[in-house]
Amino acid sequence: MELLIGIAAGCVISLCFSFGPAFFSLLQNSIHYGYRSTLPFVFGVNANDIVNVTLLLTVLRGVDVETILHNPWVASIGGAVLLALGVFTFTRKAHAAEGNDNGAFFVANPNPIAVYARGFFINFCNPFIWLYWLSIITIAGGTLGIEQSRLYLFFIGVLCTTLLLDVAKCKGASMLQRFLTPRVLNFFNKGVGLFLIGFSVYIVIAMLRAN
Repeated sequence: MELLIGIAAGCVISLCFSFGPAFFSLLQNSIHYGYRSTLPFVFGVNANDIVNVTLLLTVLRGVDVETILHNPWVASIGGAVLLALGVFTFTRKAHAAEGNDNGAFFVANPNPIAVYARGFFINFCNPFIWLYWLSIITIAGGTLGIEQSRLYLFFIGVLCTTLLLDVAKCKGASMLQRFLTPRVLNFFNKGVGLFLIGFSVYIVIAMLRAN
């Protein structure tokens, strides 16, 4: 029963509450590099979700995580990482790949380890992701009344569902390659970069105000 509830919750979470930095970076990488080359990013994001949930259910259980996240140093480091990513994205230039018939904008495939690490750390350094999963744990254990020992089944359903839907988003975004020119993609890069920069500033201000 908990597994089915988790699958349903995963659908709602992925379709309604996953439009943060990781989502826009996923779209951008899918359009730039295509479906297969962006899958490591998806797996990196999902791996971090697994790590966050596991830590919150075990090692950090009973720890005042919110107070830690509102620490000025923690908020500043998270904001700085997203700011750096935003500046990199804003200045990123797209060039049509010569002799490439699949619409990819870059000739060389990105390093899958680097792509995986980018997906992992963009989530890890976002304080809101920690608060996000902490809220879901609270709702699952409180509002839904799921026992602590059964929460793992619930989150298996949630995380497997969000992974599958993120893979689908990746595939859908990669199909836009053929319809975009390098000029349009450069505008898209600047838009995503500005979003990440603005989000990094918002994180620092929101965390410090709540402190």
